[in-house]
Parts: sequence; C-alpha cells; structure tokens
Amino acid sequence: MTATRPAFPVEYLVARVLLVGGLLGLGLIVLGLGLYAAHGGFHQHVLLLSRPAGDAPPGVFTSLRQIGIGLRHRPIDPLALSALGLVLLMATPGAAVALAIPGFLAARDFRYATIAALVLTMLLVSLLLAGAIHS
Repeated sequence: MTATRPAFPVEYLVARVLLVGGLLGLGLIVLGLGLYAAHGGFHQHVLLLSRPAGDAPPGVFTSLRQIGIGLRHRPIDPLALSALGLVLLMATPGAAVALAIPGFLAARDFRYATIAALVLTMLLVSLLLAGAIHS
C-alpha cells in the first residue's frame, strides 16, 4: 500500500510562514528605520552617557506594551515600527513550528508532530525563563 501525500504538505506551509514572516519583519524594520532617518533621527544623540542607571535610553522598547504605546502614538514612533518588525521576525519560527504540529497530525506523522511539539515547548520555556513574556 502506498502512502498518499496530503494535498497541502506541511513543508509548504512552514516554508510559506517563514518566508512571509521574514519578509514582513524585515519590511517593517526597514520602513521604521527609513522613517526614523527621514525625521532626522540619526542626527540626534539617542544614547546619553549621563542618564540615571536603570533608565532605558529614549527610543528603546523593552516590552510589547511599550511597542504598542509607540504604535498608537501619533505620529507613529518609527523605532516602535522597527521594534515590531524585530518581534515579528523573532516570532516567525515559533509560529511555523506551531502550525506544523496540526499538519503533521493530519498527515498521521506522529514522530514529527512529537518533535515539533518538543521544539515548541523548548521555545516557550526559553521565553518564559528569559522574561520575554510579561505585562
């Protein structure tokens, strides 16, 4: 008996997610940096050596909430747009792994579904341990 190949293979889905996520992330980064340069951002001193310890320099986003505030601000903060692109770029592999699990299960490929679930678990645990998921 020959195994039938699914109409929409998992590899195609993962490749598309990685391609689109990578291009969107890079596009947002370039757009944000272009807007920053257009507004004269590279002529200002972003990093002041005399700032108090523990304060982040202006334009540095340390949480998703700060990025959201920068994006809701009018005019939009260009560095927040670049930070959103970085977040999208970093989240793309995790999204691809998360979408691969149901695809492998549908194809009845339990070995790869288990491996993908372990990889996704390791990614989530590393995010939690690094403190990347906070309010």
